[in-house]
Amino acid sequence: MFDKWLRPQDVEQPNGLLEYQLLADEGLIEDGELVERLGHEVMRNYLSPGELANVFDDLGAPEVAGYLRKNKFPVDRKIRHGDFGEIITGALYRRVRRWCVPLLKLRYKQTPAQAVQGTDVLAFRFRQDPPAIAVPEVKTRASRDHRVGSEAYDSLEKVLGRLDESIHFLMAHCSNRGQVFLAHRLGALLRPGAPRRVERHMLFVHDAKSWKEDIVAGLSAKVTERTELTVVKIDDLKEFIGQVYDAAETAPGNTTRSMDNGTAGTA
Repeated sequence: MFDKWLRPQDVEQPNGLLEYQLLADEGLIEDGELVERLGHEVMRNYLSPGELANVFDDLGAPEVAGYLRKNKFPVDRKIRHGDFGEIITGALYRRVRRWCVPLLKLRYKQTPAQAVQGTDVLAFRFRQDPPAIAVPEVKTRASRDHRVGSEAYDSLEKVLGRLDESIHFLMAHCSNRGQVFLAHRLGALLRPGAPRRVERHMLFVHDAKSWKEDIVAGLSAKVTERTELTVVKIDDLKEFIGQVYDAAETAPGNTTRSMDNGTAGTA
């Protein structure tokens, strides 16, 4: 679905070390179907498999929707927008770019308003030599913000400085879930002197009308190492996110029986 929804657009590459890709909706999926499927993607990012069944058993959709609103989905618009950007990023890396994303971090919030610490998303290609780690810094903007490039750059520098902490977080949770293979692979990256290649990525989920290409030029002048920038343009982003979260409350069946554990791509 994601490869049909978000299609690469022709762009002019900036000078320097920044590689730029622009993705946008070309109308290949009907709006209703798109919102419904994204609603399911949102729900599965917050819920572990079987969680709703354990809580509600045979209760109906209104009770489930109330539970999601109270206990899972953030009310604060800024947090909700940030979560949505992280959800889109994780799905893009798993489903389109075929990286391994071991963990859906939003499942581990203690409260809906909590901001999950560490990297927004970590993605891996373990079979490469040396193994590759993509570290995407995600920013979501529903209006024009000329600081977004600079803020993303500064945030990426901070999370790269604490990358081992984020890898250890993933390793511990994979081990707790019995995913021995993934835990072993992640642990190997933490050994002193272990070979690994770290890729610097940024992903901006941005309102289409508010996006301006001068942000790319400004960011290109700032980066000093090879960095990949992906911009996802979405029409009427604020309203769109609201529609998707509404759909998540009533996702088909309101169950997580068909959900996987969040991993995909090359292991």
